Amino acid sequence: MARGVVVLLAGWFAAALAQVPALLHHQGRIAVGDLLFDGVGQFRFAIVNGDATATYWRNAPDADSDGQPDAAVSIPVNRGLYSVLLGDTALPNMAALRPSVFDQPAVFLRVWFDDGVNGPERLVPDQRIASAGYALVAGNVPDGAISAAKLAPDALGSLTAQIAALNAALADLTARHEALAASFASGLPAGVPLVSPDPADAALTSQGYSTFMTVPSPAWANGAAAGAPSARHGHSGVWTGQEWLIWGGSLGAGLFSKTGAGYDPALDRWQALPEVDAPTARRGHSAVWTGDAMLVWGGFGTTYLNSGSEFRPAGLNWTPLATAGAPEARDGHLAVWTGSRMLIWGGFSGAGLLVSGGLYDPVAKSWSALPTTGAPEGRLGAAGVWTGARFVIWGGLGESGELASGGMLPLTGGTTAGAWTPTTTAGAPSARADHTAVWTGERVLFWGGRVGDTPLNSGAAFNPSDNTWTALPTAGAPDPRARHVAVWTGTEMLVFGGETASGPTATGGAYNPATGKWRSLTTAGSPIARSETVAAWSGTELLVFGGRAGSTPLAALQRLNPQPTWYFYRKP
Repeated sequence: MARGVVVLLAGWFAAALAQVPALLHHQGRIAVGDLLFDGVGQFRFAIVNGDATATYWRNAPDADSDGQPDAAVSIPVNRGLYSVLLGDTALPNMAALRPSVFDQPAVFLRVWFDDGVNGPERLVPDQRIASAGYALVAGNVPDGAISAAKLAPDALGSLTAQIAALNAALADLTARHEALAASFASGLPAGVPLVSPDPADAALTSQGYSTFMTVPSPAWANGAAAGAPSARHGHSGVWTGQEWLIWGGSLGAGLFSKTGAGYDPALDRWQALPEVDAPTARRGHSAVWTGDAMLVWGGFGTTYLNSGSEFRPAGLNWTPLATAGAPEARDGHLAVWTGSRMLIWGGFSGAGLLVSGGLYDPVAKSWSALPTTGAPEGRLGAAGVWTGARFVIWGGLGESGELASGGMLPLTGGTTAGAWTPTTTAGAPSARADHTAVWTGERVLFWGGRVGDTPLNSGAAFNPSDNTWTALPTAGAPDPRARHVAVWTGTEMLVFGGETASGPTATGGAYNPATGKWRSLTTAGSPIARSETVAAWSGTELLVFGGRAGSTPLAALQRLNPQPTWYFYRKP
């Protein structure tokens, strides 16, 4: 069941209407059930009268006369929020919006939403379009049609007086601005404090400022141990928006698990997942979150597997995934959720490295194969992400060693695969495996990894829209490492743990693409050194669980608010 809050902004653009198309800026918020939707949503729009007996515009034709446009507009939705320009014909399935629509006395926007699982559903109520939209009809007023006789008495005189008052106010503000700029140019008065995350901020120290107080960053905290899964590595974890689901993995001594639990950070509490109907024990599998279910697939048990199950927290029940048409059995593969499909690619089977993959539709419970023509060569230890429009992978261990290559696979609406294209090698990082990747909304940040037994602390930002690379700085970066974890907070990439040249580490760093700088994560609170752990970003905290130190499996959920240490400066 979709719920939506629809917002119409007065974002109309009408200048010389014969040259500039009419565009209506529309924003809204979507939830499916009680969870804010994330992914690519399918939207249909129409402008109707009050009782919807007349339709003045729709984004696409309605050939079957069911009241809905026949085609949807694909719009990215981030934590429930979306934005679109109605009438923007650059968008697929978006018809032009005619100003004559607003010749009507009252018009309403009607919206249908499809999350890719439940089918199209109309958001209610229809939203009335306010007067800003009717400004478009001003383009139909002939030149010179508004004469002085049609203006209110003294309107021009009043307008002149208002303009004079505004000019006087502007002059006053300009004078105030110049005085304020002069005061800053000469430095703030002694004693006025300034704050910076830099313990040696050159911009401040060069003006005579020195630190007088420090507010340390929050320390690592231990999560509840009662009810937590047993120590393991090679397990999976997915964040549902409210709960962190941990499942499967290797327990050591050749034993694998089919157990797991869900962790609620708000309550600091674990709840065991049922074992009834759970997938067979395994490690090296994948798991993705669809918005209402966790899909587990593949991995290695007593042999390589191409089976899996769907777990729904709402009912605490497992349902097997279809195996007909499923990709070849494997582990060490990549898996992402496209908004409507689980995408599987690559990995290793008993026959070797794989270039094949598949798309799983949890509604139809069916598989479709990914193209192999033009696909990157088979590999293990690669990193990949879903960008909202395409699947991007890079690096990994191939037949001849570590790779510095990758590929991009576009998917129309997250459902229909296009053709593979290679990622450019110009400016790409050096070859590596066991690195990480996060999607910022604009770039894929690849970092760390290893070549042979040598860990790395380099990386690069990849722009999939123009197939270009930009190197990440190494100044201030964490120590070289592989098999670490990385998450995106919305402003920073957090890196933690992994295997360094001297063994597992409990250190980490935060990289901010906006500033191009790294900072260290605190080690206060005694984080546990570990590699091959899993991590999640809860919206406020970094969560880590499991992994191993050498050959010893670990449990120990730990959590960190990554707020930096703040340094307060003032002049003596």
